[in-house]
Amino acid sequence: NIVYKSQFLSTHPLKTDCKERVGYAGKKFTYVSGDGVIRTMNAIFGHGGWSSQIKMERNVLNEKDERGRWHVGYLASVRVTLLNNSNNGSTAFHEDCGSGEGIDNSKIKAHEKALKSAITDAMKRAARQYGERLGNALYVKGNGIRTAPRTNKDALMELERKDALNLFGDQAVLRANCESSIVQCKESP
Repeated sequence: NIVYKSQFLSTHPLKTDCKERVGYAGKKFTYVSGDGVIRTMNAIFGHGGWSSQIKMERNVLNEKDERGRWHVGYLASVRVTLLNNSNNGSTAFHEDCGSGEGIDNSKIKAHEKALKSAITDAMKRAARQYGERLGNALYVKGNGIRTAPRTNKDALMELERKDALNLFGDQAVLRANCESSIVQCKESP
């Protein structure tokens, strides 16, 4: 079977590309890992078919705590560009921002972790604008690591099922509505 890029990008991220973290108020959040986004971009667009560019990086926190550890924070903006190998050389890009924090006894290690985190976060946020597979699907309630497909085949089958639901409606509900209409018609004089 031929799978088009747009179809592949419309599927949900695979469970192997997802991770979970605890966020605000102890709530768990699922996200696509940085290496998962890069692996997916390479699979869809090829190793030379896309690029990322750091547009901005800014150190916003640089403090030592009472235990002597450095707390460092960065903001970053990254552009993810799809390269079109056609004759006209057109490209498409998305930009987004991200943040990162590093805590370490070593000031250099804290800066490194914070900067890498901010750049990765910005890259993932920019890439998700290309489709559900790159993490956009995880912004919908109910989608997470527990519901993520295990294989590409599972992801494509789920996409086909949801497309059919959107196009034709839930057949079980429609059948039940139709049967209740028939009963009401028979009961009417």
